[in-house]
Amino acid sequence: MTVDEQRIAALLQSASVPEPRVDVARAISDGRRRRRRRRTAGVAAVTALAGLGVVGAVGLGGAVRPPAPHPPSVVAAPTAVTSTAAGASPVTCAASWLPQPIGGPIAVANGVDPTGRYIVGDIGTGAEDGRVVLWADGEATVLPPGARHAAAVNARGDVVGTGGNGVGWVYRAGKLRFLTTPPGYHAVLVQAVNGRGDIVGTARGARESHQAVLWSADRPQDYRLVGRPGSAATAVTEDGSVVGAIGDLPYRWTPGGTAVALAVPDGFPRASVEAARGGWAVGMVPGERQDDAVRMLPVRWDLTTGAVSLLPFPGIRGVSGTGEVLADDGAPLLVAPDGTSRRLPGRPEVRADEAGTYSANGISDDAMTVVGAVYEKKAYRPLVWRCQR
Repeated sequence: MTVDEQRIAALLQSASVPEPRVDVARAISDGRRRRRRRRTAGVAAVTALAGLGVVGAVGLGGAVRPPAPHPPSVVAAPTAVTSTAAGASPVTCAASWLPQPIGGPIAVANGVDPTGRYIVGDIGTGAEDGRVVLWADGEATVLPPGARHAAAVNARGDVVGTGGNGVGWVYRAGKLRFLTTPPGYHAVLVQAVNGRGDIVGTARGARESHQAVLWSADRPQDYRLVGRPGSAATAVTEDGSVVGAIGDLPYRWTPGGTAVALAVPDGFPRASVEAARGGWAVGMVPGERQDDAVRMLPVRWDLTTGAVSLLPFPGIRGVSGTGEVLADDGAPLLVAPDGTSRRLPGRPEVRADEAGTYSANGISDDAMTVVGAVYEKKAYRPLVWRCQR
């Protein structure tokens, strides 16, 4: 069985999952992506997973991301950050709290739609009681109890995810509906949704069989299997292209269903795709072995040209439609395709010596909205960063 087959099998076990979609050691996804809480198994390597649907939080089959500190180390962030790429206007970012409509010491924003308007996250105690929260225009809505472990939100405000029983769901126009599990499979893992309502994920069956699936938010009882058995889907772009893997190799499926292999960096045997936006995708490749695990290294694909490049930082949380990578090197960092970067700030009302550990989990298409959380005083609080030129 290949490493990616082991990964899908582990992630789609119909076991209970930890709650919520955060690394409880550092207020994160992965996620997962995203996504990313990692699927219905609650798999953990060095990183503790937060539930279903996170993209990129761990590698399976003995491959893990760089270890996260536990308990969280203090990262003092500046109160304002301004950066200027060559020939571009300065970008200034500021952090602010998201309202918490219900109580709970673990409250994290996990994802944001491409426009930056809709934000989705979880609030709970970490004991399988988490509730999904949708923020829009400064208001917070708690989704029905049947909606658990949100994976993504689109520009229409559609939220998708997977319950602890391995059943996918979509919350649209104030109504919760459940996705069909394809015959021959007993569980699904929902990963992403685009603006037109295409939902993607992976179905799992007996003897660790699995295949990528495409649903419609408008018609959640309809589905289409993507690729061949052994495929997995982790993202869908606005034009309907599905991104994922076949075995150990990364793939993209065109809206018409044609499979296109993505390049693997020279010298590496395999790669996984964790997230995609616009003409860009990000993922991981196995680096050097450390003790009994493999250190995973982040990569970025230009889906237009097919070029792939290794990224010079420890971890990734997502990618914008402009190709800016949301990176994790101890504090949230945005890195553009030309190599310029900008650090996200802390909150202005907090002294530097009291600053908590910040984690960013989702990014808008223009890279001007980022969402996440801060860990301080033994609790997580949800944050949004708004940037402007």
